[in-house]
Amino acid sequence: ISRPKISLKYMTTRWGSCNKVKGKINLSTALLHAPIYCAEYVIVHELAHLIEMNHSKKFYSIIESVMPDYKNRRALLKKNDYIY
Repeated sequence: ISRPKISLKYMTTRWGSCNKVKGKINLSTALLHAPIYCAEYVIVHELAHLIEMNHSKKFYSIIESVMPDYKNRRALLKKNDYIY
């Protein structure tokens, strides 16, 4: 997998997005207000989309292989809702 281009973008409905064809990941500027461990989860989530484009069990096993506590991080992100 080649290194993706990463950019910050103002987004109000999602934390990040991935375009595998263009090799580009967009991260929401709202993550600047979230704890670093939540932002790390979003980054790993979007990077995993470069391998598996859906949200299947295989996709989440990829995330879990590098971030075993991803469920806790995701729950904190959803619970605290750092989007404006």
